[in-house]
Amino acid sequence: MALWWESLSQIQRAFAYVAFPATIILILQTLLVLFGLGENDADSSADAGADVDVDVDVDVDIDVDVDAAAGLDLDGDGIPDSVDADAGAGSSGLALFSLRGILAFFAVGGWAGIAAAGLIDSAFLAVVCAFIAGAVALYAVALLFKYTARLQSAGNLNLRNAVGKTATVYITIPASRNGAGKVHIVFQERYSELSAVTDEETPLRTGTLVEIVGVADENTLLVAQAEEVGSGIN
Repeated sequence: MALWWESLSQIQRAFAYVAFPATIILILQTLLVLFGLGENDADSSADAGADVDVDVDVDVDIDVDVDAAAGLDLDGDGIPDSVDADAGAGSSGLALFSLRGILAFFAVGGWAGIAAAGLIDSAFLAVVCAFIAGAVALYAVALLFKYTARLQSAGNLNLRNAVGKTATVYITIPASRNGAGKVHIVFQERYSELSAVTDEETPLRTGTLVEIVGVADENTLLVAQAEEVGSGIN
């Protein structure tokens, strides 16, 4: 590894500083999601942007300031995280700037830059190649999760079958139905990520255990904090 690192040029090392942490974080984040342990502290808000700070040897600070209705996808599932209560799995939009998409952009772009810099002498062309490869990865991830979400929504999920079951908040659910968050839940023998609203007077934060008490609309669950409902855990 040390010999390989010493053989890299300065531009290749610059690409490596981007590729290494992005690849590690992408792998860890994917594994956490696969095992149902992934959490996201990011809150969707109509007037607030998202601030993601990653600190792994290299500090990467990504500030994305957009209107939530524009289709920002913080959890990477291909569904824009709009605060509207009727925004859910049925959305057909393509959410390019998901967390996983951005990580894929830096990971694939970084490795492509290392390879390109080793094949051509122009640093500018290497950067162009890295950007193109990263953009392709970003778009591919967006398409992947769009079609995954479409397959999920095309299934025979009946949200009313989730009533009485418990779920875990993934994206904070605003209080008093002032917006929609997301929950992770297992029902109908399927692990699903669904939009949810609440009548609680305080927001339900990421990681909070909630109980499904109703269905707000065809794509959105109505939830309450599990301890306050007083029902058993399913």
